Amino acid sequence: MTPSAAPRRTLRAVDVFALTVGIVIGAGIFRTPALVAGVAGDATTMILAWVAGGVLSIIGALCYAEMAAAWPHMGGDYHFIGRAFGQRIAFLYAWARLAVIQTGSLALLAFIVGDYLQILLPLGPAGPAIWAGIAVVAVSAVNWLGVRWGTQAQR
Repeated sequence: MTPSAAPRRTLRAVDVFALTVGIVIGAGIFRTPALVAGVAGDATTMILAWVAGGVLSIIGALCYAEMAAAWPHMGGDYHFIGRAFGQRIAFLYAWARLAVIQTGSLALLAFIVGDYLQILLPLGPAGPAIWAGIAVVAVSAVNWLGVRWGTQAQR
C-alpha cells in the first residue's frame, strides 16, 4: 500500500474502545435481557447464554483483528469477502448490507429508542415511529459531521 493510500489514523484507543462497546452492546441491551431471560428459564442458563455470546463475540473480534493485521486495507467486510470469495460475492454482500442488513438493524434500534422516548415524552399513537425517525436523523447528522463528532457522541 502506498503512503498516500494508507488509512489515516484519527481515533485514539479510548475512541476505539467506546465505539467497540457501543457496537457490541448497542441499544439492544435495553430489550435483549428480558427476551433471553424468558427463553432461558433460570438465572444460571441466562448467565451462561450471555457468557457464550461474549466468548463468540471475542472470537469474532480476534478474527477481524488478525485479518486487519494481515491485509491492512480499507473496506472491512467487503475487502475480506472479496479476498476470500471474489469481487462478485463481495459486491452482492455490500449491496445486501446496504439494502437489508444495516437498514433493518438501524430501524430495529431506532424503534427501541422510540419506544423508550415515547414513555418519557408521549407524542400520541405514532409517537414511537416519530421518535425513531428523529433518532435516525440525529445519529445520521452526527455521523455526517465526521469521525471526531461521532466518537465524541459515542463516548
